[in-house]
Amino acid sequence: MEKKKFLSTKYNEVNVRKGPGKNHYVTSIFLKKCFPLEITSTFDSWIKIIDIDGDIGWVSKSQLSEKKCGIIIKDTKLYTFPNKKSKKTAILKKDLIINIKKCEKKWCKVKHKNFSGWIEKIVFWGPN
Repeated sequence: MEKKKFLSTKYNEVNVRKGPGKNHYVTSIFLKKCFPLEITSTFDSWIKIIDIDGDIGWVSKSQLSEKKCGIIIKDTKLYTFPNKKSKKTAILKKDLIINIKKCEKKWCKVKHKNFSGWIEKIVFWGPN
């Protein structure tokens, strides 16, 4: 199975267009920096993306970053170590955008503001 490729929004306002080019109309706007987007194809300096809701569009490559980010898909606990028996340090709420530091087989080390720790891969959408 081929690993999915993700990029994230570089700015707090990123336009999504119907096609690759500024001559195509804007279909939606992402209003959060570090919003993860799956890449489905590319054309010149444009990247065709799909978001967490399955919406598809085109974004200028200059508006995207290699920074690994994810979106929590259900409330979850943040653990000190990649083990459910380790200390829980926070609760991450559904729809929260997190920074992904590294991933192992079933867990990823993540950071949000002053909190960092481990979550299971199954509780977020994005690269892992």
